[in-house]
Amino acid sequence: MVKYLLRRQADFVAPEIPFDLMIEILTRLPAKSLMRFRCVSKLWSCLIRSRYFTNLYLTVSSSRPQLLGLYMSLISVHSVRHFKCDSMELCHNRGNSDLLSLRLSSSFSNSAESSLELDLTFPGMGGDRMVVLRSLILYTICRKACIYNPTTRQSLILPAVKSDIFAQQEPNKRVYYFFGHDPIQDQYKIVCIVVLGSKYRLTSEFWVFIVEPGGFWKRIEHDDQAHIPIGQGLCINGVIYYLAFSNTCRDTLYCFDVRSEKFHKIQAPHGVSNFCVSVSFIEHRGKPALFDYLNIRETGVSELWVLEDGVTWSRKSLVVKPCQRHLVDDFSFMTVMVHGQNNEVILALRNTCYLLCYDLINNDLRKVNINRESPPDQRRYVYVNVMDTGENILYLET
Repeated sequence: MVKYLLRRQADFVAPEIPFDLMIEILTRLPAKSLMRFRCVSKLWSCLIRSRYFTNLYLTVSSSRPQLLGLYMSLISVHSVRHFKCDSMELCHNRGNSDLLSLRLSSSFSNSAESSLELDLTFPGMGGDRMVVLRSLILYTICRKACIYNPTTRQSLILPAVKSDIFAQQEPNKRVYYFFGHDPIQDQYKIVCIVVLGSKYRLTSEFWVFIVEPGGFWKRIEHDDQAHIPIGQGLCINGVIYYLAFSNTCRDTLYCFDVRSEKFHKIQAPHGVSNFCVSVSFIEHRGKPALFDYLNIRETGVSELWVLEDGVTWSRKSLVVKPCQRHLVDDFSFMTVMVHGQNNEVILALRNTCYLLCYDLINNDLRKVNINRESPPDQRRYVYVNVMDTGENILYLET
């Protein structure tokens, strides 16, 4: 009888796991495990690196309850601005930026005060033009666009734009990069605007790079007058929105359709601080919006302008509660980013050891301390960007 049972066990073949079930299991595993499992077989490697599975994993990971995460970029005051510099050696000799990854150490509750713990440090990364899109980071170094995937720890430096403006011996040359994603064709694109400004003339060139094998910079035509972008752009549903001014207009909102690669512009709302440093582009309930915090320190009032139908703007005034006014008394210089999942705006001093989370729905402030072994270097500026809640395992290649 025993021999019969042993023989039956030896003949037993476990049923093959259905492919759909295998995908369901893999989407629930940590990203580090998936990186190792690519070596199991060619089938697993092709599956994990496929766009279908990559997007599915990003969707599933985004739906999990996660803690708030931030990227904080520390930039030396004396460092060369990367969008002006041509030499990698010059950037390193005169200082650089460091990127800090921080995560909330306590649950994301309604408590008035929480704390962020230092997670990882990435030397030489980040910057004031850092953009986070679908858990990927775009930053600029020596006028080149760089993409970093914090999930896979992969970094990709795009080739330099062969701009006619760069070839000119003019000092006032700048480059601006925007990060977009086309949800229809599932393509990531980098938009580059090269600007040459002088006292009497403004010249700009427009380039697009598709992040895929064989990608290259392609110059696109723009019939409108040259303009200079202001602040960071924001990609919502396949459209990149950014503020800009030209020689004749200072209140224009430009839109770039990632799929068609066409520009159009919208009249920005009047009275929005003339696009000074106190206006930031955010996403509010799935719509582009402008958050104006020029008077928040003096009066406790901020303005939220939401682009409702692509043409008209709605306005909402937010007044800080009297019991919370002391929290904004020291905020003379701030950077603003939005945590879209909770409709919270992040307010941060350039030199700070804490942040403020402003709930735009409930009009409520709460303080988030930054716990580090040593305080940030007071000779540095601090720029903050919010991490997406999901994990992107996309393999970057050009």
